[in-house]
Amino acid sequence: MTAPPATTLALVLAEMITHDHVWRGVGGSEAEARAALLSAWVAHRAQVLSHQPSFADRLPVPEAMERHFRIRCERLVAGAGYRDGVALVGPA
Repeated sequence: MTAPPATTLALVLAEMITHDHVWRGVGGSEAEARAALLSAWVAHRAQVLSHQPSFADRLPVPEAMERHFRIRCERLVAGAGYRDGVALVGPA
């Protein structure tokens, strides 16, 4: 009797590099990962604006982020090792 095939866990990582921070979001799809990243931006923006409301015009709304910064998405598989987005070892 053979064992059933193991389920491979794959997630998408969205990453955005701004002037001061590297933002990341993780999800089961590109849309989920992007939404998670932008949710973190929304929380950060709200926190900053609660102390510095005058910064509102300097901190883009989430819908405008990609006009200012690139969001890159990458599908990653559990157990794999990557270099520049290419799996070198493990399941791919």
